[in-house]
Amino acid sequence: MSLFIDNEFNKVKHRYDLHSPKQLVSDAGIQLLQLELDDATGGFTVTNNRCSTIVINSDWDENYLDFVILHEYAHIRLHDGSSTPFYRHTGTDINIPKMEREANILAMKILLAMQDKDVVASLTKYQIPSYLGISEELSEFITF
Repeated sequence: MSLFIDNEFNKVKHRYDLHSPKQLVSDAGIQLLQLELDDATGGFTVTNNRCSTIVINSDWDENYLDFVILHEYAHIRLHDGSSTPFYRHTGTDINIPKMEREANILAMKILLAMQDKDVVASLTKYQIPSYLGISEELSEFITF
């Protein structure tokens, strides 16, 4: 695990109440827009003059969008808003750039922190994605 990601996660955890992705981005002063995007695009971030807006695909499943919101939020925290569109439905292509991998790991850490800790503790790394309603392939970004 990257100390960089761990440090950023701890900052988020101490600054915000981690209840839901939408509440987190609202508390962080980030705008959230839901638009109809092409089927392959889950979301993206637009940052202008230090103001960020996360745009998510209104046609995607709500549970999956929670991960997309946090993935884009992670780009804002880790990469000053720089990102490529979250266009891979699973986000697990073998050639994911380092930046995308970091965003996936931080997003997963935050999403897990928003869950019932006893329930998460009772699940294996490979059961957690099903519990969250996201692709099993995202289990590779779960770090304990």
